[in-house]
Amino acid sequence: MYMQRVTVHPSPDKIAPARVLLLARAKTNRAAGQRIALSELVVGGHAPEFQITILFDDLAAFEAQRKRNQADKSFQTFATKLAATLRKPARIDLFEVLVAMPGTDPASKAGRARKK
Repeated sequence: MYMQRVTVHPSPDKIAPARVLLLARAKTNRAAGQRIALSELVVGGHAPEFQITILFDDLAAFEAQRKRNQADKSFQTFATKLAATLRKPARIDLFEVLVAMPGTDPASKAGRARKK
């Protein structure tokens, strides 16, 4: 399993518009089945800061998502609007998950879907 973390640094006067954009995108992607989380650093030396975390089963799934985003007009519009709210470029990191948090593995996801 792989985890992509995108760190977004909004300008102090653009925190609210950045939050609106990020929340809408995260909710849309989650509704489409993506394993995505959005968090906000509220206290600390790097605040304000948002982090988008996306889980992928393997590197092929990560690459497929990148290619979809490159071809997706709505993603391009989102990225352009978000860029206008940033104080510096977003940082993208990719991690290999060695020990997954409980409930994040594909088998757990399938089990949760059956319970609904």
